[in-house]
Amino acid sequence: MGYISIIMVRNGVKSHDFCAIVSYNYLIEFMDNLNLSFTGEYNNSLDQKNRLSIPAKFRKALDPINDRTFVVTRGFDKCLMLYPAIGWNDVEIELSQLNSIKGRNRDFIRSIVRHASYVQFDSQGRIAIPEKLLNFSKIKKDVSVIGMIDKIEIWDQIELESKDAKHANDLDDYEDLANEINF
Repeated sequence: MGYISIIMVRNGVKSHDFCAIVSYNYLIEFMDNLNLSFTGEYNNSLDQKNRLSIPAKFRKALDPINDRTFVVTRGFDKCLMLYPAIGWNDVEIELSQLNSIKGRNRDFIRSIVRHASYVQFDSQGRIAIPEKLLNFSKIKKDVSVIGMIDKIEIWDQIELESKDAKHANDLDDYEDLANEINF
C-alpha cells in the first residue's frame, strides 16, 4: 500500500506546515465522500404511488444533518425543486427578510411557500411527490432529475426536451454570465 504526500496551499503559497501523508486508499475513500454538491442528470420513472427514487449519488451528497429529508416545491420553470431540509431553512430565512407589508412580497412568499412539502426518502431512496406538484410540472411517468449544485430539479422528460429544443442555440447568450465567473 503506497503513500502519497499532499501539500496544501494557503493564500496562494505552498506551505510545508500543511503537508500531510495519507494512504492512497484513504485518499480514494475521502474523494468518494467529498461529493458536496448535486451535479449531473439522471433519468427515472415514477412508480404507481407517485414515488420517485432519488439517485444514490444525490442521497450520498445529502448531509446527515438533513435526516434524509428534502423539501419539494414548485420551480420557477415547469419543474419541481428539491432542497435539502437545511438548504430550505436558508430559503425561508431569505424569504422572511422580505417586507411582508408589501403585497408583491407577500404574493412572492406565498407562491413559494404554499406549495412546499417536506418529504423523507425511504429505505429504497424514494420520495412521494404530492399530486398538486405533479400536475403543476406536468410530470406523468418519465422524469429527469438534475443536480443544480445546492438543490435538485425534477422535470417531466418531455417538458425538459421541449425547453432544451427552444434554447438549443442560446449558448451564445450565456457568454456574459460565463465572463462573470472563473471556470
